[in-house]
Amino acid sequence: MLTTLVLSAILLVLIVLLYLLSRKSKVLKLFCTPLAVCITAGLMLITCLILGLISQNPESQDFLSRIGLRSFKDSPWFISSTMLFLLVLGMFIIEQYRLHPKNTSPHLFTGIWVVVFGILMSNLSIQRYLWIGWKDVPKWEATLQSPDPQSKKLPFAIEVSQYRTDYYPPVIYIVDSKTGRVLPLEKPTSMPIDIAQYKEYAAGKGSAQQKQIQEWDIKLVEYLPHAWVHFTDGQYSAESTQDEGNAPAAKVEMKSNLTGETKTTWLSCGSALQLPSFLRLDSSRLIGMEDPVPSHFIAHLNLYEIQGDTGIIRLDSVWPNHPIGIDGYDIYLKSVKTEAGLWNPDVQLELVKDPWKPVVYGGLGLILLSLLEMLIKGLFCKKKQSND
Repeated sequence: MLTTLVLSAILLVLIVLLYLLSRKSKVLKLFCTPLAVCITAGLMLITCLILGLISQNPESQDFLSRIGLRSFKDSPWFISSTMLFLLVLGMFIIEQYRLHPKNTSPHLFTGIWVVVFGILMSNLSIQRYLWIGWKDVPKWEATLQSPDPQSKKLPFAIEVSQYRTDYYPPVIYIVDSKTGRVLPLEKPTSMPIDIAQYKEYAAGKGSAQQKQIQEWDIKLVEYLPHAWVHFTDGQYSAESTQDEGNAPAAKVEMKSNLTGETKTTWLSCGSALQLPSFLRLDSSRLIGMEDPVPSHFIAHLNLYEIQGDTGIIRLDSVWPNHPIGIDGYDIYLKSVKTEAGLWNPDVQLELVKDPWKPVVYGGLGLILLSLLEMLIKGLFCKKKQSND
């Protein structure tokens, strides 16, 4: 934070100094013109397009990473183009305040300058920490994400009290047993289980879900969202259970349009504690169920803070793109590893500390106020002209 404050002071002094020199220099005077602002704004637009179109992943080893586009936000081009834009726009703003002190446009340009300035300082000072923990295990430490990872003690402890994952309906498909590719190759086809249709069928109010994949007509006759599949005497059987390691299972009836052969079996994707169940159709094909694909997950957290001589427990929840804030940190749900079982996941949280975020919000607020002022002035001016 101290480094960015020093850089901020140097930048502001440099802008004022260059502006004062521009009063006597025709070359520097060009930096105060709208044309100079447009040129540097164009460079900034190119910079923003690169950041928006190319994912920033320095660990990648592809061509874009080798030429520096995967780590573009830390490149000299990004910093120099942003600094040039701030210098030119800053000189232009001072000139506008001198020539048109009662206009609204200088306020608008000032808001833009503050936003870009805050983003640059934020990029230089932001800190990202990785917190990894298990359910019901409070932790006071996180690891700084940098080339030289360092452990940091947090002013609060984080405990995952509960974790829930919602999944898309299971999908049944026929695959090539040698390559694992979904068949048919020219148009891969699968059968997502329709939960609503199955419930109507199970209640006797509708027909069973059916679909043809290659020459096989597949019919869903029973579905258990939480089950344990057993293999006995060459046949699969399933029972409904909420025990640890349960997995969805579906009983299907299949009929070949070529030979008239029929097959009945239980299919399951399996879990950390039970093997998947599938049926081999011939020497090169088998039918099975895809692993569950998460549709939404949420972690319920206990946040322990110490204020004076007392401890405070704060209950909150975090899910993708919905962070929570505490003591200047934004907590994001980064990822979840479930190799040890869905009932006790390894939760990873990302803690972001950005001391310049209020500056960016302040600049956005100034832009909105300037636009509002311009709108009000425009309405009143039109009304006054019409009255005259």
